[in-house]
Parts: sequence; structure tokens; C-alpha cells
Amino acid sequence: MKRLITVFLISLIPTSIFAIGGLGLQLGQGSFSVDASSPETGIPGVTLMNGAFDGSGAIGGYVYIDLIPFVDVEFDFNIQANTYDIEFQNAFGDMPSLNFGWLSGNTYTTVRKKVVGLSIPFLAGAQLHAGAGLNTHSTMPIADVDMVTKLLGGDLLNADPSSLDQTLLSYLEDENNRVDASGFHIQTGLQFKLLMIDTFLIYRHTFVEDVIPGSKTFGTLNMRLGFGL
Repeated sequence: MKRLITVFLISLIPTSIFAIGGLGLQLGQGSFSVDASSPETGIPGVTLMNGAFDGSGAIGGYVYIDLIPFVDVEFDFNIQANTYDIEFQNAFGDMPSLNFGWLSGNTYTTVRKKVVGLSIPFLAGAQLHAGAGLNTHSTMPIADVDMVTKLLGGDLLNADPSSLDQTLLSYLEDENNRVDASGFHIQTGLQFKLLMIDTFLIYRHTFVEDVIPGSKTFGTLNMRLGFGL
């Protein structure tokens, strides 16, 4: 009789209590500032300007596995983006101002551990966790003097820049010109489960070069919504 009661009670517990992992979608907000920059051309009357922008919006997905004792392993990806203006001027005239989209595709692999947890039998659970891991990035380049010189056929001073905005746009959007980088990160997050529904609020700090212009680190706040498996 006791065995039957035990089996009956276990059958009432949602499968997410015994979850082996989960997956879902995430939205994020990057926290950083990029100052306007004017690379030195070395030629009087020739100027190149990359405008300033603050932070980025991000969208992506995640999956995590809870099969390893003591720790969880998660993998997530996102695309973060913002816009800024590119301007160029030489002796011939001005390039039409180009409003361009800075964009970076990112992947993160994280090992995380529960710090403290709270559960409500048969219904919900919450936990605070912390982790660290490795990341990779593929980012659109920022316009520089060598790039513009090449697109103008080597004549930075006298070439007609009236169509430079279109050739520059094509160059920056070309996947072969993306800047690849890798780094590491630390993060902390709050996870809340209700039956099979998973929600997360995660702050992550990434340490990597060649992703954010002029910076070697940046922070991201992510909100996740998904399902426990």
C-alpha cells in the first residue's frame, strides 16, 4: 500500500522538477558606450568620421543540460546590433552620410553552479546561480583609413566619393570581412520555474578584444523564457 501511494505521489510531480535541461529564447541589452572616432588620415582636408552609439539590443536562444553532478552546462547564442553614422570628406567633395548597422553574432558556453535554491513542492522553484565560460564573436568591422583608401582606388585625396557610401556598405556587409574574436566571461543569474516554464534574468560580463570599438569588456543583461525538459 505504501508503495502504491509513493508511486501515485511521484506521478503528480511535474516532470520539470526532474528536468534534465531546458531551452528557449532570450532578449538582451548590451551595456557599453562607443565614442565618435576620426582616424588620422595624414592628409589635410581628408576626414573620416565614425559616429558614437550606446549599447545594443540583442536576440537569441539558449539550451542547458543538468545531467552533470554539481554543475550545469549551458550554450547560448545571440545577435546584438546598433546603428551609427559614417562620414567622409576629401578635396573632391563629401560622401553621402551612411547610416550603418553595427552587428555582432556571438556564442557562449558556460559552466554554472547553483548558489542557493528555493522550491515549492509540486509547483515551482527558484535558484540563484553563478558561472563562467568561453565565448566567440563575429563582428562587422568599423570603417578605417586603409579600407576607404582601397575602396577609392588608392587616391584618398582626389577620388570622387559620391558613390563611396554604396561600395563601403557592400564591403562592411561582406561576411568575408567580418572580424572574428574569442574571450571569456563571468555571469550570475536568477532562474524561476513554474511547472515546465523556465524564466531567467542573467547579467553577464564579457572580456574580449575586437568586438566593441575602443573597449576590451562589456556587460549584457538578458531575459530568458523557455521550457524545462
